[in-house]
Amino acid sequence: LPISPALERFKPSQKSVVGLVTHANSITLTPGTITVEADYDAFLVHALTREGAAGLQDSEMDRRVGRLAGRG
Repeated sequence: LPISPALERFKPSQKSVVGLVTHANSITLTPGTITVEADYDAFLVHALTREGAAGLQDSEMDRRVGRLAGRG
């Protein structure tokens, strides 16, 4: 398989614990990605491809979880 593993650190937009945990779990449930660290300031995510890692910041997942958690 053509893989290019990468670690990506980015700042999630969620402010509540529920929002952060939901976002981190949603990333981990996405095939090819796993949240290694989750904090208010940053998530560290391992992705099987650089393209997958690059798409984490300001992602659709971040927007959807933000709406679910009451932001926006």
